[in-house]
Amino acid sequence: MTRTPFVPLIELRKRAARLARRGHPWLYRDDLRNGELEDPRFDPGMLVRIRDDEGHDLGLGVASTRSKIALRLCGPWDAEEVPSPEEFLRHRIHRASELRSLQSEPLAGCRLVHGESDLLPGLVIDRYADVYVIQATTAWMDAHSPLIAQVLQDLFEVRCVLARNDVGVRKFERLGEEIVLLAGEAVERVTIEEGGIQHTVRPYAGQKTGMYLDQRPARQRVRELAQGAKVLDLCCYQGGFSVSALAGGAESVTAVDQSETALELATEICQLNGHGALETIQGNVFDVVRDLRVENRQFDLIILDPPAFCKSRREVQGGIRGYRDLNRAALRLLAPGGRLVTCSCSHHLKPEMFDDTLRQSALDLPYRVIVEERLGAGDDHPVSLRFPESEYLKVRILRRWDG
Repeated sequence: MTRTPFVPLIELRKRAARLARRGHPWLYRDDLRNGELEDPRFDPGMLVRIRDDEGHDLGLGVASTRSKIALRLCGPWDAEEVPSPEEFLRHRIHRASELRSLQSEPLAGCRLVHGESDLLPGLVIDRYADVYVIQATTAWMDAHSPLIAQVLQDLFEVRCVLARNDVGVRKFERLGEEIVLLAGEAVERVTIEEGGIQHTVRPYAGQKTGMYLDQRPARQRVRELAQGAKVLDLCCYQGGFSVSALAGGAESVTAVDQSETALELATEICQLNGHGALETIQGNVFDVVRDLRVENRQFDLIILDPPAFCKSRREVQGGIRGYRDLNRAALRLLAPGGRLVTCSCSHHLKPEMFDDTLRQSALDLPYRVIVEERLGAGDDHPVSLRFPESEYLKVRILRRWDG
């Protein structure tokens, strides 16, 4: 007897179809028909075709039998059949690369794939010259990581493809944390250039995939504001803002971080770029700003880029208190006319919530604080109107205004 081939197809009920047409690319288990993903032929993660309750095609999606997010929409696909994983990945990665090529200048350090914004949910790919670092946070992307590495080798000149799958969100798809060399040679350090500044990236050990690529616009703005300024770089990590300030002609830069390794790397990067004048302070940022105030120190330019204080919805209220108290302390260290470049990378803290937190931070100060600029991630981190979570980075430039 001939067995009918299994066609990975999900037909949404009316409520789920309405949600899908409205645009947000996530559908939860409760949005689907009862037992929709209980077919034993479904893998833990599978690329599927999606139809609404009237039979209209809604494109492709990645189904998950493990996560509360049962279906992640991947956009339209011209052909009627479900493409092979290789065909799908090759097309989407190529299209993501084409989008980046529209930028005004090629970037040695670039986010090549930005998850849902590039119709590749659960996948991040960062490029550092010829070193590619991926993060797969869904079961389907994790299972196809070797194939992703092969596609990258086919499309680009690649020395290394590394999977930095050491992020906690993988637990929601029952995936462990690991760092795996997928292709090429192990590269402990790679140097990239950004606006004439050399940055050292550690793919195996650095935060995120090795560097905060999303802060490129803010680093450029700090460089432009730093001429003749006394600069304080709080939570400096590897010194990206510090070296940018020195390159912009800062009179002095004080870099603060809890990690001794981070401060050593910041010093190394400043020396690599011909700058030696970097004061470093190791310690808890809350304690350091308190001590600086006791010492009556003031700064013309302060950068505050702390780790995410709100890593889940349950942590939002506590995170708001942390952001409020730290920003208030930083504002008190500003010299007259000084500026604070303050950031939040938590997508659980919405832009309006962040702005309200900053307003609370300035309530009891004896001078006015004005918002000069609002920045976000660079254009290699595209923001999808259908996926507001992709606009996670919030940067505000505040200025002390006396009189």
